[in-house]
Amino acid sequence: MVLRARPIERWPRMMTAATAAAYCDEASVGAFRRGVGKIWPRPRKIIGKGERWLREDLDDAIDLLTMSNVKDAADVL
Repeated sequence: MVLRARPIERWPRMMTAATAAAYCDEASVGAFRRGVGKIWPRPRKIIGKGERWLREDLDDAIDLLTMSNVKDAADVL
């Protein structure tokens, strides 16, 4: 059986820690949680659901991580 990557358009808007860790390509949920508040955003507290990360918040964090590697405009082009 071949495991296939989940199509990006199928990622939920609100994610548990396990789903958010997979979305961010972290090695484990523990690794993801260690980065929360540092490189990853803090979760939203959803009544009746607990902690959830919004896909948009994770995307913003990823954008900041990748932009920190840009040294000048030529790196973007």
